[in-house]
Amino acid sequence: MILRRLATVLVLVCAAFAAQAQDVRTVSGEYTFYGDGSHTPKECKRMALEGARLAAMAREFGTTVTQSIVSDEIIKGDKENTFFRSLSETQVKGEWIEDIGEPQYTVSLDNDGNMMVTCKVRGRAREISNDAPEFTAAILRNGTDMRAADTRFRSGDQMRLYFRAPVDGYLAVYLCGEDRMAYTMLPYSGSPDGYVKVRHGQEYLFFDPVKTDPAHGEVDEMLLVTDQPVERDTFYILFSPQKFVKANDSYSGEGLPRSLPFNEFHRWLSKTRKNDPSLGLQTIDITINGEM
Repeated sequence: MILRRLATVLVLVCAAFAAQAQDVRTVSGEYTFYGDGSHTPKECKRMALEGARLAAMAREFGTTVTQSIVSDEIIKGDKENTFFRSLSETQVKGEWIEDIGEPQYTVSLDNDGNMMVTCKVRGRAREISNDAPEFTAAILRNGTDMRAADTRFRSGDQMRLYFRAPVDGYLAVYLCGEDRMAYTMLPYSGSPDGYVKVRHGQEYLFFDPVKTDPAHGEVDEMLLVTDQPVERDTFYILFSPQKFVKANDSYSGEGLPRSLPFNEFHRWLSKTRKNDPSLGLQTIDITINGEM
């Protein structure tokens, strides 16, 4: 991935902790993902890993099923009929902290030549509590409102981040690419702070020079560019009512975003989440299509 900071027209190729941590348990799980012709080998492995983690947490902590009733009104001629639909969703009552060792994959093909990937994973997880507040975050493509929310980019598209939280708190954002590096997106590169302070109920638009909050410092405007046919990256969006310090990143060159190896970032993330039950994490997977 290539991040282009417009302000300098440079190109990059690709805390205080809570006093008591929640009970963290060692869990293990297994899951088989059945791909089809539309899935790449990387996607199959990623889905198998996610499934194995969910299976491990479901076995240890259980699941909850939420159900809602939705009414649909349909008018035919001069008659109005109301229909009710029941929608249910199953959620795992846990959150993954970190892997222990490397996940083990077994790859095979079905009778149609589609890939089947079985993943076995062992790691640490904790039961979800109500300490972490829910927040709203969206990656925007070439736009400044929620209508531009998207996860599919073309090389050269402009990226912005929408954010809103129900309580005052602190925000940090990282982008992890296929080069196994974690890039600090927020706070901005020129900020002396290790976090971004936000107020409850306020809508924020980051990486935009017009609508950004001046208190957050000089804006880094970003284009997402790749020299690969397709690139897959992940945003890590962290928010907590408690103050925390960002990962120990460093500059790799003048005007470039701060970064650190992904393994170091993951160790920092695991330690921070263990010690702060109120730290919420949302990941957003994006694709960048390099074919114009």
